[in-house]
Amino acid sequence: MTVAACGDSGSGDSADANSSAAAGTPVNVAVICSCTGSFAHSIGPASKVAQAWSKSVNAAGGINGHPVRLKLYDDAGNPGNSVTKAKAAISDKVDVIINLTTLVSTWIKAADDAGIPVVGGDFFNAVFSKDPNAYPSGQTTNALPYAIISTAKLAKATNLGILYCAESPSCADTVSLMKGVGEELGLPVIHSASISATAANYTSQCVAAKQAGVTALYVSHSASVLEKVAGDCARQDFHPTLIEAGTGFTMRLVDNAVTKNNLWIAFPILPFFVDQPQVQKLNEAVDRYSPGLRTDPQSWTTLAAQVWTGGLLVERGVESSGVSAGQDVSAAAITKGLTSLKDETLDGWAPPLTFTAGKANQVNCWYVGRVQDGKPALVNDGKRSCKDGSTS
Repeated sequence: MTVAACGDSGSGDSADANSSAAAGTPVNVAVICSCTGSFAHSIGPASKVAQAWSKSVNAAGGINGHPVRLKLYDDAGNPGNSVTKAKAAISDKVDVIINLTTLVSTWIKAADDAGIPVVGGDFFNAVFSKDPNAYPSGQTTNALPYAIISTAKLAKATNLGILYCAESPSCADTVSLMKGVGEELGLPVIHSASISATAANYTSQCVAAKQAGVTALYVSHSASVLEKVAGDCARQDFHPTLIEAGTGFTMRLVDNAVTKNNLWIAFPILPFFVDQPQVQKLNEAVDRYSPGLRTDPQSWTTLAAQVWTGGLLVERGVESSGVSAGQDVSAAAITKGLTSLKDETLDGWAPPLTFTAGKANQVNCWYVGRVQDGKPALVNDGKRSCKDGSTS
C-alpha cells in the first residue's frame, strides 16, 4: 500500500510496504492537514515529513513491533471540512491524531469526547496550552510573549514594535499580552499595527514604526510577509532588529539581503539547521523518502521539522504505553503512555516534556537563534530559554 497523497480525502490507508518487517497490529495514525488550499505552500510540504517519518519507522521494524499505518485527511483550510475530516478519522477508529492544521480548535472537542489524543505537529495554537488531550512537541503559545520579548532583549533592543496579522483576531489579541510581558521584563512595547498578506506594500507601517523610535520589530506573520516588510523598511532607511516566531522560519530568510544580517528567532524546537545527530536522522529520512524537499527553501521550514517531532512523540506514547508486540494498540493506551512521560526531550529536539493526565500541557521553554552574515546559528551557547527566566 502507498502513502495517501496530500489531497487525499481520507479514504484508503497508507501503511507502506516496509511495514511487513513489523509483525504486530498497526498503530493507526491520522494526520489532519490543510495540505491544499491557502496554506498548502507550507503545510503541504510538511505533510511529506509525516510520510517520511512513518516509512522510516516501518523500515526499522515499527514501534515496539507495531507498524505505523498513516492516513492523511485534508481539510483544504476550510473550517467545516476540518470538522468533517476529524469526524471521519474518529469513525475510522484511529489511535492518535497528528495535527497539521490551524483549524484544530474546530474539532478538538470531538477528539476529546472520543478519547483520541491529539499530537502536534502544528502545536502553535492555544488548544495545545489549554486542552489536556492535546500534546505539544515543543514550546506552546502561552509562552510566546515571553519568548519574543526575551529574544529582543538578547538582541540588545531597548523597545519593541509589533506588526501583527490582520487575517485573524487572535493576532491582535497578542498585543496586550506582549505589552504586559514587556512591562514585566523591562522591554516596553511602544508601537503596534496590523498588516495583511495581500497589501501592496508596508511602507506606511515602516514609516510609523520608525517615527515611533522602534529598535526591534516583531513581525507576526508568514516568512514571505516578513521578507516584504524588511525590504520596505530598508527602503525607508529603517533598520530595526527583526524578531520572528520560529515555526515559519525558512532558509529563504538566510539569503534575503535584509534579514540575513539582523534577524533573531525564537524557535519552539531545536532549529532544523543545527548539525546534530537527531537533525541528521530527520535529514536522512526526508532525503530517502521525499528527495528534493530539503533543498527547496520555501518548503523546508521549522513546521516541517515539527511534524517529525510530532511523530517522535507518537513513538514515545506507544513505547511508554506498555503494549507489547502481541497486543493491540489503542487510543487509551497511547494516552496512558503520553501521560507517563517525564522530561522527555524527543532525542534532544524538544524542551523537556512532562504530561499529566487531566492537566493542560504547557511547554514554557524555547531555543533562540539568529541569522548573521547570511548564516543561521543558535545563540546563548545553544541553551534553552524559559518563561521563568532560567536557561538549560
